Amino acid sequence: MKTLCGILMLGILLATAAASAGDIDRTKRPVAKPAPTVHLPDIQKATLKNGLQVWLVEHHELPTVALNLVIQAGSDHDPVSEPGIASMTADVIDEGTTTRSSLQIAEELERIGASMGINSSFDGSSMTLNLMTKHLAKGLEIFADVLTNPTFAQKEFDRLKKQRMTALMQQKDQPTTIANNAYAYILYGGDHPYGNNPSGTQASLDKMTRDELVTFYKTYYHPNNATLVVVGDVTMSEILGTLESALSTWQPGTIPPFTLQAPKPVEKTQVFLVDKPGAPQSEVRVGYPALARNTPDYFPVVVMNRLLGGQFSSRINLNLREKHGYTYGANSGFRFNKGAGPFTAQGGIVTEKTDSAMREMKNEIDLMREKGMDETELKFVKNGLIGNFALTFETPGQIAGALQNIILYGLPEDYYKNYLKNIDAVSLSEVNGVAKKYLNSSKMAMVVVGDLSKIQAGIEQMHFGDVILCDTDGKPLPFIKNSDK
Repeated sequence: MKTLCGILMLGILLATAAASAGDIDRTKRPVAKPAPTVHLPDIQKATLKNGLQVWLVEHHELPTVALNLVIQAGSDHDPVSEPGIASMTADVIDEGTTTRSSLQIAEELERIGASMGINSSFDGSSMTLNLMTKHLAKGLEIFADVLTNPTFAQKEFDRLKKQRMTALMQQKDQPTTIANNAYAYILYGGDHPYGNNPSGTQASLDKMTRDELVTFYKTYYHPNNATLVVVGDVTMSEILGTLESALSTWQPGTIPPFTLQAPKPVEKTQVFLVDKPGAPQSEVRVGYPALARNTPDYFPVVVMNRLLGGQFSSRINLNLREKHGYTYGANSGFRFNKGAGPFTAQGGIVTEKTDSAMREMKNEIDLMREKGMDETELKFVKNGLIGNFALTFETPGQIAGALQNIILYGLPEDYYKNYLKNIDAVSLSEVNGVAKKYLNSSKMAMVVVGDLSKIQAGIEQMHFGDVILCDTDGKPLPFIKNSDK
């Protein structure tokens, strides 16, 4: 009898849930919940004898520690003719030291339940370590060995280079990756780091040598070009001695001056088409080189874009997905780098509706620029941003990642403490002002990767701008043909 009752109750609950789901109007934005309160601990600071700055945030909920070493050199420091060096340096650095092989490193980390990773982005490189507090000394020993004694073994470099070459060849058959790479090249060109694939190209990898990685490492991997973030169940007095001992051989160096050139602006709208015969859908990218992370308009722009294309219930997605069924998802965003990162509206579009989707995407950009948003929309967007903010500080690793942003972009140390206040302070006039300032669709590049036999004629009839045929790297085909003569 109990079993039967249980089954009946389960059926009632499922039916109720199904009915509730069916009653949801997905064309309307949900009602926002009250914003949570976020309390962030203070940043404690110290400097090691070798000049390395240490930032500590105590987090005693669990007996774990997250470390994040931030190096102020990423793919923006690659020679523009040889992209991929920064990211390859990060890939190879943990493949063996003077005392440990890559297998030994992995085995020792596994033995203490620790994870270590090394990554490179456009704006910097980072080395992370996550482990139980009781294994901190052993974990730091391995961490320091990898950081200070890498061998950059030739066989490991050759292996990883071959893997990356294979991956790049496979990407030539992936419309999404083709669109991203071509879009970057079209916006920034090959003489700007943001115009190149951070993983490199087949040409740059083919001539890349192990010695170039060693040079990059010896040039930029120094304590006076880095900051170590520590978050977790540990105090400064407990960790300082261990850090001094583990990193005593890591010495400062002379860091060359670095300046990132400004990209050329987009003067007028042009349409760049890349043929991908048989592609199941078209990949569309619309935008221009926009803003650096240090823009004073950061918060109004973030608020504005969230309504335009920064969430599932954004205008772009509701239009292209819910209203017209042109895509599974479309969005927009500003990538805030040290230099002027791109604004991009994008989506994977049903082939037959490529031209119509491009028109609607442009219409939404123009509508936001011309009419902005109203007070009700502003309140909804703010509540959403404030609600999501709390979710980024749940673990030591997340907190360490957030502090990395402060370090990389030179943000105020109280940036996250004031984040909610800064979002709340954004006014309607500020939002509508940045929309007019930064959303000029008459000066944006439109890049489409798809089956041109099915989409080119329709796109040309839209008269967005001059149509230019490109190869899969984003280079105009006439240029390629002339260079082959």
